[in-house]
Amino acid sequence: MNFLLRTSLFSMLFYFITNALFAQSGETIRGIVVSRETKEPLVGANITVLHTSLGTTTDENGIFILPELPAGSYELQISYIGYSTQKVRVSIPSIKKELNIVLSSEVLSGPVVTVVATHAKDRVSPVTYSTMVKNELEARYSIEEIPEVISEMPSTTFYSDGGNNLGYNYMSIRGFDQRRVAVLINGIPQNDPEDHNVYWVNLPDFTSNVQSIQVQRGAGSAFYGPAAIGGSINILTNYFSTEKEVKAFAGTGAFNTRKYSLSYNTGLLNNNFVLFARVSKITSDGYRDGTWVDLRNYFAGAAYYTKQSSLRLHAFGGPVEDGFGYYGIPKEYNGDKDLRRSNSFRPDELENFNQPHFEAIHEWRVSPNVSLNNSAFYVKGYGFFDYDGSWGTPEYYRLTADYGYSNIDAIPADALIRAYVDNNQVGWLPNLTWKHKSGELVAGAEFRLHRSLHWGRLQNGTGLPSDVAGDGARRYYEYKGGKNIVSFYLHETYRLSENVIAVGDVQFARKEYRLFDEKFLNNDFTVPHNFINPRFGLNYNLTGRTNIYANISHTTREPRLKNYYDAAEASYPESWGVVQPQFNLKDDGSFDFDSPLVKPEKLTDFELGIGYRSQHLNAFANIYYMDFKDEIIKSGQLDRFGQPITGNAEHTTHKGLELSSEMHVLPQLTIAGNFLISRNKLESYKTYDWGDVVTDFSGNQIAGFPNTLANLRLTWAWDAAYISMIAKYVGRQYTDNTQSDEFSVEPFAVINLNMRHTLDKLGFRGVALQARVNNLLNKKYLSYGEGDQFWPAATRNVFVSLQYTK
Repeated sequence: MNFLLRTSLFSMLFYFITNALFAQSGETIRGIVVSRETKEPLVGANITVLHTSLGTTTDENGIFILPELPAGSYELQISYIGYSTQKVRVSIPSIKKELNIVLSSEVLSGPVVTVVATHAKDRVSPVTYSTMVKNELEARYSIEEIPEVISEMPSTTFYSDGGNNLGYNYMSIRGFDQRRVAVLINGIPQNDPEDHNVYWVNLPDFTSNVQSIQVQRGAGSAFYGPAAIGGSINILTNYFSTEKEVKAFAGTGAFNTRKYSLSYNTGLLNNNFVLFARVSKITSDGYRDGTWVDLRNYFAGAAYYTKQSSLRLHAFGGPVEDGFGYYGIPKEYNGDKDLRRSNSFRPDELENFNQPHFEAIHEWRVSPNVSLNNSAFYVKGYGFFDYDGSWGTPEYYRLTADYGYSNIDAIPADALIRAYVDNNQVGWLPNLTWKHKSGELVAGAEFRLHRSLHWGRLQNGTGLPSDVAGDGARRYYEYKGGKNIVSFYLHETYRLSENVIAVGDVQFARKEYRLFDEKFLNNDFTVPHNFINPRFGLNYNLTGRTNIYANISHTTREPRLKNYYDAAEASYPESWGVVQPQFNLKDDGSFDFDSPLVKPEKLTDFELGIGYRSQHLNAFANIYYMDFKDEIIKSGQLDRFGQPITGNAEHTTHKGLELSSEMHVLPQLTIAGNFLISRNKLESYKTYDWGDVVTDFSGNQIAGFPNTLANLRLTWAWDAAYISMIAKYVGRQYTDNTQSDEFSVEPFAVINLNMRHTLDKLGFRGVALQARVNNLLNKKYLSYGEGDQFWPAATRNVFVSLQYTK
């Protein structure tokens, strides 16, 4: 830790402690903001304490909480796009404990609902979920990627390739990795259509643009998009503020980490328009050797509002460059401060990628009870991965006499492969919402078209001719992929009585893979999937504070395209084991592309939960039982690009108990925590190796699923200051299916510290100072593993930042 960081950290600690000791006693301001016309809560309304830098936004229930304020008189300003701004004067300590703010519509006849259609509603939706809203995100976030931001939510954990949580990050819910978690941004699916993954590295600093994040566990409540097996993540980007605002951010930290950002919001122009733009840059050397990142991000938006409609346009993305760390270290390296940072990749192995997103989100309020919503989007992803190719042979690269090369006998030690991909996805998501006497009916559809180009060539290699290695050289593999997705759904929320609500939906989906134009081998196939996914649940509000719910869901998810055929590795020599399409053979020895060997996984999910809410305590408990047929599980091996190799297991089960609570012990002190205990079992699973060797894993724990997860956060907030400590515990994770401690990540506990203070009282109006200390106790622990490879987390590290808002 350098002198600047050490001095900044201890200065902030001293300042926080002295402020805590001598802070005046005050009151916490709490209230709810609703629409006069619809009586519904307004999500994301802006609450500002005038003549200070304090402010917050309402959560998904329209509720806001301002931290303790010293005695005095204050004026609150409440604003929401499309509604008249209201000012309320309050006095402390004589303020009412709760404020009820009612805003009248000016432009729209109701709140913008398009992007919240998949969000669960409190005491209505019979699903298990947790939400983080903007004021929480602003207090806690500085540079972390979204997997780390949400990792303290119930049953959620994460790890990163580089150890310091930048670049390639991966998250899981209930142990299900992110390929089996549906991710939506503004209601638009983010999982890659071909491999189901979510590449958070392509969304650096995206949390700065986020209004709220809702994590739904289990089958979730999304009616469309990628199948939610472990859960779904619903991210809403910032509602454009009615007020003009400029923000600048600068931060520095361990491992030569830097972040700079600048944003501008015009406020409401001519009562109809809002424009917003934000740019940022993050660089770091990484904790592990060679895991550097150079990440640039932009987010631009425009909104237009009329009496009955709204249109929002978004463009976001940015070019990324980074060094690889997707192979781990031997387990025994963890205790050595130098070996645990080691990395087998060469300096010239790197990624260069860009994934711009374009969204158009339109809502038309046809009548007070009917609205028509449309979202259209285009996502392009293109770039390359340069990685070591010295392990290959002339046969692998198709440099033999059969292909016109007779004088290449060996591959040089500095050979470098360039794997290129160019993805294009377009989509349209229409839905019609009808509010009737007893509830609400949503009918909608999903139309998505995905096409991709994949190729690989030797990019470098001493002594290789120019037509074999370098720009313009021949490609030793090339193919195109595609996916067509069409689905229709109905979703009904029906109030059976004043306190009992039934929710049911059904989705009809067709998802059709294509692989075509394969160079050399000419494999060409189409694999269609037709799914019907029904769900039903009940919510019973026992009292004004307590509710219980139950639901049953059936979800089916197709395999990845690579599960059917890994065309990028189809050049394997016969002596290595030929990579072939995974289809049954016809009598003539050709592939029967109508009969795949890989099966979709089928889940039946049962959830039962109870919730309690009061001014000082929120508490929730739920149990789940997830029964799988043909679950796609990890084998404990990685492919060439560091992705887990998977296969079907005949029958598996996952069952667990989840607890979470938040208690306001004092106006300044909040204690929040959550706990998961689960059992994840291979009920029936056998593997068949070469030579017809059968291994029966039935009864073992499933690889990658920790049986215990726990989080505890202590938050002390007063005046303009915030200090929070979070402790996280992750139980043992097996890295393959043998259930051997040798192949497991040892249980670990880690403590992080976050501090933030606005400096208005020191004469620096609009300036906030923040410091984050990760791994406060400087533990050496492994955060994840696959087979005999393990990923270390960084030792203690600090990031300090300044933010200016005007």
